[in-house]
Amino acid sequence: MPVFFARWPDGSFSIVSAVDETDAYVQLDEIADEPAEVWEMQSCLLDFALTDSGTFRLIEMGEETAAEILKRGYPSLRKALAKELSPEYAITDATRESQCELGVETIKNVCRAAKAEQSRLRSKSAKRTPAKTEIGRAIQSKMSCSGPYADAMASRALADKLASDTLKKSKPKKRTRQQ
Repeated sequence: MPVFFARWPDGSFSIVSAVDETDAYVQLDEIADEPAEVWEMQSCLLDFALTDSGTFRLIEMGEETAAEILKRGYPSLRKALAKELSPEYAITDATRESQCELGVETIKNVCRAAKAEQSRLRSKSAKRTPAKTEIGRAIQSKMSCSGPYADAMASRALADKLASDTLKKSKPKKRTRQQ
C-alpha cells in the first residue's frame, strides 16, 4: 500500500499509508483540517525505540527517506544541511552517540531554515482545497475539512443512499413452505 507524506502549514509532517491520495486526506482529517501538501513517498523507513516510560521515540529515518523528505518537504532545511557529510542523521534528535555533531555555523543556519520552513506554507492553511462535487462543497461549507475529504464523504453518502433505495425497491420473493 502506498505511503504518503503530508506537510502541515506549521512545518510539522505526518506519514500515512493509504490506498490513494484521497484516502490519505480522509485519514489525515483525523489529525487536523488540511495539510499544505501531500505526496506519495518513494521510500519510507522509520526506526523507533521503546522508552522506559512506555512511549515511542523516533531513532532515525532511512537514508533515502530522509533525503526525500528534505528534498521535497523542506528545501530550506536541506540547503542549510548541504555541507554536512550525513545530513539525513542531522534531522532526527541527536539521542545516539553515532549521530553527527553539527558545527556552530551549521546550527545557526539550521535554526534560520527551521523558522523559514515553519512559516513557508502557513498561507496555504487559509486556502482550503475546494471540494469538486456539489454535495462535497455543501459538506465543506458546514464542516472544517479538506475538499478531498468532503468529496469522499459525499461519495459514501451517495453510495449508502443508492444501496438503501435499491433495497427499498426490491421485493422479497415469497417463501412457500414445502410439504
